[in-house]
Order: sequence, then structure tokens, then C-alpha cells
Amino acid sequence: MRLFFIFLLLINQATSSLEVARVSLKPPIEDSLIAAIIYVESRGDSMAYNKREDAVGVLQIRPIMLREVNRLLGYDKYKLSDRWNIAKSKEMFNIVKANISNPTNERVARCWNGGYNGNNKRATLPYWIKVKNQINKI
Repeated sequence: MRLFFIFLLLINQATSSLEVARVSLKPPIEDSLIAAIIYVESRGDSMAYNKREDAVGVLQIRPIMLREVNRLLGYDKYKLSDRWNIAKSKEMFNIVKANISNPTNERVARCWNGGYNGNNKRATLPYWIKVKNQINKI
């Protein structure tokens, strides 16, 4: 009988470990924002191209955003071709995010969509709703 209880205890501990492992598969909160924006912008397609806006890559970076990132850095680190590179696109996103005061998910998403004062623009609200809905799915 004692062996049976030890067995049950071991099963309970193993089950708890599995649940922790399942939860840890979900991306951290800060990663869910960029994952949601990538989905909304391009559905994760690194070859996505919007000819009308000359927006490129998974984060649909336009030339004006690239210039802004280089301005924030104080030197020309990124080239137009870097917008096709997922890792470099994420770096650019994080540079923009780091330069937003009080960077809530909403503020970051709306500024990504509408520029420096995007969080104050009514036109960026539908974009934020799409991003927020995607975050909730992650």
C-alpha cells in the first residue's frame, strides 16, 4: 500500500512538471507583441512587399521608418535591403520600441503603425485592435 502512495506522488509530480513545460512553450509577454505585429503586418512572410507604400518584410518596414531608426542610432547602421532580413527587422522594431516613452503594447503598436505620434492618431486604433486580438490568440 505504501508503495502505491509513493507511485501516486511520483505521478502527481510528473504531471505538474508536464504542465509547467506546457506553459513555458508560450512566448514571453514582450515577445507576443512583436509576434502579433508580424502576423498583422505580413502573416510572417519575409518576402511580403507592399508596392504602394514600399513596405518590406515581416514587419513591413518603409524607407521612412528605416531612416528614423538610423536617426535614433545616430549613424546609418541599416540599409534598405536589411528590411528583408527578419533578425534585422526585429532589431529595428526594438530600437523604435526602446525610444517610446511609457512603452505599453498599445503605444508601441500604434507608433509602429503611425509613426512617432501614432498613439495619438485615431487612424491607428483599428490597427491596435487587430494586434491586440492577435496577442490574445498567442
